[in-house]
Amino acid sequence: MTSTLNAVATATSRTAATDIVSPSIFSRVAARFCARHLDRQVETGASPHPGSALEAHMLRLNSIGHRERLSDELRRRGTVVLCDRVMSLPTTRVNVPAVWDAADLIERVEKRLLAHCGVSPRGTARLRRLLADWNGPLRQRGSGDLCGELRAVLAAL
Repeated sequence: MTSTLNAVATATSRTAATDIVSPSIFSRVAARFCARHLDRQVETGASPHPGSALEAHMLRLNSIGHRERLSDELRRRGTVVLCDRVMSLPTTRVNVPAVWDAADLIERVEKRLLAHCGVSPRGTARLRRLLADWNGPLRQRGSGDLCGELRAVLAAL
């Protein structure tokens, strides 16, 4: 009886492996053009249909190359924002612990992105939205709490 169950499980896993549908070139192009909209869908927890643009977008969010580019962009923008905060304010108004906390969180998010273990597409989409927000805390005159946003990204990753 156990050999029969093993044979059925093996046959099922073989057919499951062959039923995987790779997104078409049209779906991949659509995922690139509609990335902001798809980021919102991923962040809300939408489940993709096989071969859809959402699936192509989620595959790209999990790719190592895309995570490395996001990590580089976060380091570049985060460093600029933190340097501007330190240099533009008078020394009496600089909140040094907050700057150090933000620098530590940027480094932790970076390490998590570059780790060899998988990351959640929700966290990657949240980071992409943070980087793309024109009024967010990563802009020179943006509003919001950078540490809070980075903590949310880290929790979602």
